[in-house]
Amino acid sequence: MNQLCLFTNLSGSDIAAWAQAIVSSLAIVAGACVVYWQTRRARLELSEREARSLDGLARILIHLKDCAEQARAEKKKMERWPVGHPAEPSTRFSELSEALHRFPLEAAQGEAPLEALLNARRVAKEMMPLIGPEPELDVNPNFESTFREYIGLFEQQILLLRIEAQRLMKGERARHAAAVSA
Repeated sequence: MNQLCLFTNLSGSDIAAWAQAIVSSLAIVAGACVVYWQTRRARLELSEREARSLDGLARILIHLKDCAEQARAEKKKMERWPVGHPAEPSTRFSELSEALHRFPLEAAQGEAPLEALLNARRVAKEMMPLIGPEPELDVNPNFESTFREYIGLFEQQILLLRIEAQRLMKGERARHAAAVSA
């Protein structure tokens, strides 16, 4: 018998078979690690894109809230921008509101962005009489409290979007209404 190793009774073909088995096992483990890494990286990139989308929607809501506050303050002034002027706050609010209404619902993937988008659309429509370009020198306290509630709803939706974006940036899965158990 042809012995290649002093301490074993394996022949050359047996050692070659064992070497092939060990190398192929290592190759399988390395291949599995590469597939896992690629899958994880793709999922993280998708989460990052979704987080950027949520951040973009949050920025639109921030600008909408700021324009609403500026327009509400402008209603109380005696000297104001002419109606329809690009610098007039209610005109900017109207433009942002229209952009928000054109934002496709399909782009809102997940519970938080869809809820934020739908609430922002509703609030923007309901706020128009409160921030329109016509003057309001004697401010009704009920209108002011209603306006503050709408601003609070904007702030709540912005906070929810930012929290969800942070979750996605950490690599956690997005919250979906169908996945949330009662």
